[in-house]
Amino acid sequence: MPDKETMICYCNDLTLGQIAEYVKENNIQRWEEIVEDIDYACGNSCEACHTEGYQNDGFSLAMVVGMVKKGYI
Repeated sequence: MPDKETMICYCNDLTLGQIAEYVKENNIQRWEEIVEDIDYACGNSCEACHTEGYQNDGFSLAMVVGMVKKGYI
């Protein structure tokens, strides 16, 4: 199980905890909203963090949004 220090966006050095805070503060409902935000640099380089995870482990933006929506974080 990932914790708040798990790296999600390797290109921008963002952890699960940092992205979760952004999701909560901005009421994000879909992972695409994170990537579309031009004021927040996340998921805009290699794109591996979108759904499959950097190491194909599922630790992704989609997972973070789901965890926040379900109240796990």
